Amino acid sequence: MSRERTQAELPETCDKACAILKKTKDGDLLDPSDLKLTEYAVNGHLNENGREVFEKLYQRVVVDETYKKPFLHDIEHLTNDHVGYVYYKGNNVEHYDHDYVYTEDAKHKLAELARRCEFLERKGIELSTVSVVWGWENYSDEYNAERLKELDSHLENCSLAYSRVEIYNSGREYSYFVLGAVENLSKIKDHPVTQSMTGRLFDDEYEVTVKNFVYFNGKDVISPKKIKDTDEVERLLASCHDYILKKEILREVSTATYKTDFAEGYENAMKLDKILNELGGSLKYSEVFMHGQGSEQKKLYLIGIPSFDEIKETFEYKYMREIYKDELTVSVTSYEYGNGEPLTVSELPRVDEILDLLNDNHDYFEKRDLSEELCWNDYTRGIKVNRWADNSNSEPEEEAADGYEP
Repeated sequence: MSRERTQAELPETCDKACAILKKTKDGDLLDPSDLKLTEYAVNGHLNENGREVFEKLYQRVVVDETYKKPFLHDIEHLTNDHVGYVYYKGNNVEHYDHDYVYTEDAKHKLAELARRCEFLERKGIELSTVSVVWGWENYSDEYNAERLKELDSHLENCSLAYSRVEIYNSGREYSYFVLGAVENLSKIKDHPVTQSMTGRLFDDEYEVTVKNFVYFNGKDVISPKKIKDTDEVERLLASCHDYILKKEILREVSTATYKTDFAEGYENAMKLDKILNELGGSLKYSEVFMHGQGSEQKKLYLIGIPSFDEIKETFEYKYMREIYKDELTVSVTSYEYGNGEPLTVSELPRVDEILDLLNDNHDYFEKRDLSEELCWNDYTRGIKVNRWADNSNSEPEEEAADGYEP
């Protein structure tokens, strides 16, 4: 939890933020994350660690004048601005949405973008979105021939079996390459690209197509275990796969398409639905949130709407109370999942399993509107807000003189 700022700290923080913006052309020369940090500092939304980071930013920008915008995904010479434009050595070469640019899939594509820029720079061609993206077909064959030679150098005169994984969702397509043949979905589910998309850009269902190939470069197929730099080989495949396919030195061995969902929240919602449908009722539960003056927080889930005395008996409360004493605050948000009369603890089978499902998947349930919020309580200050007083009134109903919508 962030500490309240004193009246003396407010103008000092604002002065430092103004100095930072002045030194960076109103923030244009700041990395988007550093501009957001500065905004949070002015609005008082930083904890102790955040304030330290802000002070270091002020020191580098204003005092030492050593600030340099960090490279995007640590890819040399690649930066981005606050409206999504991507630059290579200051040249505008792409545009990525803010919700996508920091994903693992974008990281792979941006690394390829940087390699294209290096290639064009060596040839003395001006870098722009025209040369790097829209007119890339004018240079792609020569570039891919270079990348194929690099790929061959890793294969020890052997052939290579690999898979191209294509994921389709909500009109978007994401793809990556995996060495060896992919024969089940577990490898796809755990891949960093898939993980970075799950619950963020994907809807419930995914259509996944796995295409297994063999690139014929010799008699024997090399084992992935014998390749020293598998990450680099997968990057090379991303560059020149289409080129190899065009040269007809590649054979597609098999194709499998799956329509599935990798989001554990979806799978676990199905588990919870099955339990509740068998019992013919709904689940009323609460998210208990505890925080102290520092940054440490604790969150747990309980069946029903607990009293403060019940919360005091939990291990998490006793642990936080020991550390923060009277500075500990406790708030509870209650929800109802499913239809029908709420089931009591005694009516629920495998209560521990249900609590585990809530702990791991509540955010998913709430995001998908599977859980209806009932009320919010601040037990420390005695404030209660009913979110839905009845079916005819969709406005929150305050139940305390100083109650408010948090």
